[in-house]
Amino acid sequence: MDEIDLTLLKKLLNNSRLTYRELAEMTNMSVSAIHKRIKSLVDEGIINAFIARPSIIALKYLVVVISGNSNTKSMDAISKELGQHESIFTIAIAGGKFFYITGFLRDISELQDFSTYVSEKAQISEPTIGIINTPYLISPEPLTSIDFKILKTLNRDSRKPITDIAFDVGISAKTVRKRLDRMIENNLAIFTMEWAPIAENNVSTAFHLYLKEGTSINSTIQHIYENYPQNIAFCISFSNIPNFIQMHTWSKSTQDSQKIQEKLQTEGFKDIIPHIILTSNYYNCWVDQMLRTK
Repeated sequence: MDEIDLTLLKKLLNNSRLTYRELAEMTNMSVSAIHKRIKSLVDEGIINAFIARPSIIALKYLVVVISGNSNTKSMDAISKELGQHESIFTIAIAGGKFFYITGFLRDISELQDFSTYVSEKAQISEPTIGIINTPYLISPEPLTSIDFKILKTLNRDSRKPITDIAFDVGISAKTVRKRLDRMIENNLAIFTMEWAPIAENNVSTAFHLYLKEGTSINSTIQHIYENYPQNIAFCISFSNIPNFIQMHTWSKSTQDSQKIQEKLQTEGFKDIIPHIILTSNYYNCWVDQMLRTK
């Protein structure tokens, strides 16, 4: 895995339906070279699946991340047990027995019970509970039954060709294209992927960045993307945790990750805490289970 692979991963994370030709144009590479690289990322287990599901805007759910040091003896065993919970979407384990547990909640009323269950089961005595910042947008109209059927057939294979979708759903390719365009235009669906940027000679690090009072989070995130383009995977901020950003990076070695930290230390943050990700697993949550009933 190299910088080009990371670029492809970021593009597919934002829109997993980008064609090989579109990706080739974005990276100034040949279509065959892009196809080979993506196949290699899948074969190596860095890309687990290409995913489609209704968006936060369509279903109005919350995305919550619970993190912290665990006192459990077996992180892997607890992860598998937690993964059975209908709201849990992904669990990452970092060095120092540190958990990142992400859940989709139908509404805020589920937050207390969910956070209590996760904290107790994962044995996190001092959990950080963050609600991921998402833009507030109003959908002009809800998803239709046809939209749900399209997303159902794309749920674990979001790069499926239009003709195959049309065959699965029993409608014309023209109608499929029209419905997909509408879902994308109105932010009603997410086309992304499950990825684990952890492979031999690669290091994935989550940097906890604590900002000084009065610092703009949006401007800081923009600055990070502009100044760490070869390493940044994505940034997360939380609506209920001010002056805090999770910056997820990729590097070729722990030495390179250390260099990123040294550069960050010149940026004027109040504090920087790195967590090297050891494993990352995805689970079927209630959103995916709902699609199977459509």
